[in-house]
Amino acid sequence: MRAFPARVNKVYLDDVTLGNTAAAAHYSAGGSIENFSGHHSLSKLLDNIKGIIFDFDGTLFDNTLLPFYLVAGRPWEWRRILKERLIRKRFAGCDYASAEEYYRAFFTALGKACFRSPQRIRNWYLNHYMPRMARVLKKHYQYRPGLQDLFCQFETVNAPRIAVYSDYPFLKGRMEALGSHFGPRVLLYGPESFGAQKPAVRPFYQIAAALDAAPEEVLVIGDREATDGLGAFRAGMHFFCLETGRRRYFRLDPYRRHPKNEEPQGPSLVMYAGVWDDLVKLLMKRG
Repeated sequence: MRAFPARVNKVYLDDVTLGNTAAAAHYSAGGSIENFSGHHSLSKLLDNIKGIIFDFDGTLFDNTLLPFYLVAGRPWEWRRILKERLIRKRFAGCDYASAEEYYRAFFTALGKACFRSPQRIRNWYLNHYMPRMARVLKKHYQYRPGLQDLFCQFETVNAPRIAVYSDYPFLKGRMEALGSHFGPRVLLYGPESFGAQKPAVRPFYQIAAALDAAPEEVLVIGDREATDGLGAFRAGMHFFCLETGRRRYFRLDPYRRHPKNEEPQGPSLVMYAGVWDDLVKLLMKRG
């Protein structure tokens, strides 16, 4: 699955503070930045936002070493776990319109790769692998700091509604394994909800509708441009890319030069990136 075109320019806003303009721009992708204006401050990111879609794995918790822990529990299954991850990548962006059609195709492909029948590999995946993932999360992981308070603040009637959209099924159980429970205003979605994988655009539209928001009124927050970001790009939504190693923000305008076969379906998309602590501060001011 192709991510954002390489020729798209990324502008880093150095030492920016919430609500202020950028002091300087750093060009990281090459080429010139035409008509860049520093007035696109982070505080304006949430001005017209009525719904927020969070990615789960890697975004709401740091999933470093998750494959290691999954293999460590049953090391003789390492090939099967590797095949699952490879097959999942092949299904990125696929939309089968129904959960059963998606699972039929997914387990047929995974079973073939593992020399197992689709029925047998489905039983392993749903009844053994996913429960094991929940146990690993409960034992080794926790939510990022401040998440519980953030979601509680967004329980108010006037705050933007929240959805969590994961690439893996059984999202409710995996969220509970991390130790916190969230209110009914937090909507949960996985591939079984739509019969599709990110960055297929239909799920993003359907989640926006459930949040009572137009696509341009939705902010997607995730840690991967190729899935979370590209899905937001195609749906005309805003995107905040969570970064873990660089304490700077960037503004990315993929509509500055229209990539082939990626004509915009919504208004111009302004994208930022930053670390978790600064994102929480920004959202708490809005909630």
